[in-house]
Amino acid sequence: MTGERDRVVGIPTRKSISGGASRAPVLMYHAVLATREEWTRRAPAARWYDVTADRFEQQMEFLAQTGYGTVLLEEFLSGKAPARSVVLTFDDGHESNFSVAFPVLKRCRFRAEFFVTVANVGQPGFVNWAQLSELVSAGMSVQSHGLHHQPLTGHRGSALRDEFRISKEVLERNLGAPVKYFAIPGGFANRDVYREGLAAGYEAICSSEPGLAKRSAILPRVAVTHSTSQAVFAELVSHKFLRMILMKARRQLGKAAKTLVGVQRYEALKRRALKPS
Repeated sequence: MTGERDRVVGIPTRKSISGGASRAPVLMYHAVLATREEWTRRAPAARWYDVTADRFEQQMEFLAQTGYGTVLLEEFLSGKAPARSVVLTFDDGHESNFSVAFPVLKRCRFRAEFFVTVANVGQPGFVNWAQLSELVSAGMSVQSHGLHHQPLTGHRGSALRDEFRISKEVLERNLGAPVKYFAIPGGFANRDVYREGLAAGYEAICSSEPGLAKRSAILPRVAVTHSTSQAVFAELVSHKFLRMILMKARRQLGKAAKTLVGVQRYEALKRRALKPS
């Protein structure tokens, strides 16, 4: 039976592939900040998703000590991922992905997908091309997060196509590596967005919808945020469905709140909730 996310875009799932893990958590990170003080100086909207280095190290050590391995999307989607596998993804291309997260990944012998916004490469606070090249040389995967980190649901025609196509072309030209995967900026997606992304040549698109990923063209992810405790993290990677259900319910409540009070008011309330005490 074709999966719901694939029915949206008319693309069949990859259930026919034999062997390997059929499902895996795709974890979504953003910035990984060196200290708590650096975290408090971040803008509230960013602070919501950022984690500190000590928390990130604890999470990676948990994976290593409990026998989990990390795989890239290509391995998972092609049926080559072992049973106890997770996919690590980092959105936006924050400089801390290279300076803080990358050394931890190397120490644990883990690999990850880094989704970068092309227009931000080389800008203050973001990774540059040399750093991205080093990630690729170390066995990491650098993929697209679009051109400008704008809500894709607000784009039409060539503007939407450019977010997919030009970002892919620029990354491949500068890094000499294939770009086959795309992460939706801000989680703003609809049928047209998914169709355009797949038409641009991407093999899979990562959403921000929570859930356990299966081998398909549209992949849910699990956001790891500042509030993700070690106990919750353990539940997420061990396929605890109750935790996934709770995350989905929270996501739906957030969408309803945005509709009810408006996106700007919703973000203002979120900033207030994150105001340092």
